[in-house]
Amino acid sequence: MSLEKLLFLQGVGAEFIDCFGNHIHISPHDRQGILKTMCRDLPGTTDGELPEDFIRERVLDLDARPWMLPLHSFQCSYINSPTVSIYLDKQFCGTLNFTLETETGSVFHFIPSTTQMTQVGNYHFDGVTYLHYQVHLYRDGLLETGSLSCGYHDIRLSLTLDAPEAEPNVSHYDGKLMLAPASAYRGSLGPTKKLSNRTWGVNAQLYSIRSDRQWGIGDFGDLTALIDLVSDYGADFIQLNPLHALDIALPRQASPYSPCDRRRLNPLYIQLEAIPEYQRLEERFSTTNWQVRIAEVNALQWIDYDAVYQLKYQALIMLYEEFHRQHIDPSNLRLIQYQEFVAAEGVGLQAFAQAETRNAPKALRQQADFYCYLQFLAAEQLQRCQQRAKESGMTLGLIRDLAVGAVVHGAEVQTNIDQYCRHASIGAPPDPFAPHGQNWGLTPLDPIKLKQHNFQQFISLVRANMRACGALRIDHVMALLRLWWWPLEEKLGEGAYIYYPIDTLLAILCLESQRAHCAIIGEDLGIVPPEIISKLKDAGIYSNELFYFCKDSHGFKTPQDYKPQSLMMLANHDVPTLAAWWAGSDLELRRELGLFDSGEELATAHLEREVEKQQLLALLIQQQQVAPGTQPTEFDIASLLPLLIRLVAGGNSEIFSIQISDLVLDPHPVNIPGTWKEYPNWQRRLPMSLSDMAGSIEVRQRLAAVQQARALRREQSSE
Repeated sequence: MSLEKLLFLQGVGAEFIDCFGNHIHISPHDRQGILKTMCRDLPGTTDGELPEDFIRERVLDLDARPWMLPLHSFQCSYINSPTVSIYLDKQFCGTLNFTLETETGSVFHFIPSTTQMTQVGNYHFDGVTYLHYQVHLYRDGLLETGSLSCGYHDIRLSLTLDAPEAEPNVSHYDGKLMLAPASAYRGSLGPTKKLSNRTWGVNAQLYSIRSDRQWGIGDFGDLTALIDLVSDYGADFIQLNPLHALDIALPRQASPYSPCDRRRLNPLYIQLEAIPEYQRLEERFSTTNWQVRIAEVNALQWIDYDAVYQLKYQALIMLYEEFHRQHIDPSNLRLIQYQEFVAAEGVGLQAFAQAETRNAPKALRQQADFYCYLQFLAAEQLQRCQQRAKESGMTLGLIRDLAVGAVVHGAEVQTNIDQYCRHASIGAPPDPFAPHGQNWGLTPLDPIKLKQHNFQQFISLVRANMRACGALRIDHVMALLRLWWWPLEEKLGEGAYIYYPIDTLLAILCLESQRAHCAIIGEDLGIVPPEIISKLKDAGIYSNELFYFCKDSHGFKTPQDYKPQSLMMLANHDVPTLAAWWAGSDLELRRELGLFDSGEELATAHLEREVEKQQLLALLIQQQQVAPGTQPTEFDIASLLPLLIRLVAGGNSEIFSIQISDLVLDPHPVNIPGTWKEYPNWQRRLPMSLSDMAGSIEVRQRLAAVQQARALRREQSSE
């Protein structure tokens, strides 16, 4: 019984519903294996085993002892009905005196009686009954309605025990009271305007964007040019891949979803020519040696990350040295701005910079201040991009992307190791599409440790990623509720779901979202537990639909059946481009990579694709986009795409997005899930430069088609 209770307290799931609706029970061996990974570093464990004494003491720590602490170190409530939770012995006889100091410095005092408080739970242990009370600050008249604001406020409880024949016994307890808004920021997408505002934009892998002036990889200068291009057609946003810092020691491990630190930016995105120091060194960079090297990396169809790292970091080192030569005077404005940035980022930035110094290859190794300088440049340029987008009339501007985890050896995990479980990895359970499951090689936050540290790591992650953008897409948003953990030791089994305190995490998201004026989009593709769907919707978080998967038993859903509170994407980085899907070339590529076990499996896949194409045409016919009897052979992707744009962009989703790679009909995939060395994932550069796109009649027509479809839908919705 104690072991089962500990499994529950640690959040180790026992069962789940798979993608086909099957009820799956997780084996005791797998559940206990994950429990051992969670508890491995705790005192009292022996060689990874959990003795009875440890289990008993751990249950006390997680189950009983919180009831014995009158005021917890962190609690959350909502601003429209603020409450404070306290825990008291049922026999308590004394006085409660609260002091609440807000973030802005306002101080409130209130002295509730036990008769004013609402009992919401009880716990009996060792002959003592403990009661959980809620103090309703407004309802019970302890504070004036509307006197508090959202934020993280300090609260102190002075608890005085009645002692008639002795000096009063006074104890003090301190904690944080987070008051959150009811929902995330919606801005111009909010409930009062959602029927008249049909937002649209493009999704792009920033590194893949090509221009004549770049250094082998897309950068913030190219992002500025893309903003200018699509904003002319009324686009409201550009949705980007995660911009997180990657492993400086392993340039070829380029997946933006496998970062070393999600709070920092990838310096490869810095536009060198936009750095003020560049002007003084422009003559040196104009020499034949530099220009030949730049031209070589910029001529490639696939990014050579080793060459790009060497080239850009050598240039950045020179610019850093010039920065110090120019700004010796402590009163220099640019130096002051840099110092203010470093001070604002605090110890987190310093820890990251120290880690970069340790991990950088010898040829690129610099003092920690250099890596702080790179973050300063990247943050400065990203902010300018968002400013440019808003000045261009974009409703949202940039949409950033937050990866679900970070690699174990990266700065994010190593500098906060006491909040992560370094003996486990994030992934997905086995299913027919991945019989052995998926292991993403990312280190999970430990829900128990997260709570014990007052959720500071989660707060810092979302806060950092809500900067310089109008919305944040959260990859695998189901992680707010549960994550599949794999133990790193194979003998410990096949993993299990670990549950997280979703209500607190959602409250934090809502608060940070409102503060940053940043909408939230939750990537909810895959196995979505039903218990999270309504929570996300009620919190004002947008769902993330993908046209390929937007189907029912009859085929593709009609545009009228799309979720209103959602971002609808024609395609994304994990599925074939539209050109490849229509031609079936993605299936042939999978055959070449050995991802089909047999020719029969490939043939079946082609047959299923033909059925899907027929279903798509049936929907186009039903929506009066093409004439009855039309066959797939009558279309190539160039003629089909305008019809598909009108169909999907005219749907019921509040937000619509189309990939840049689909606008230029690129057949090459960004990423093929389940591959690593078999295919050069995250290295594909667009086949068309930005200047070519701007001059392309076809690209301009496709952008205009999206604009027209959204405008038409807006008119229909307002009728």
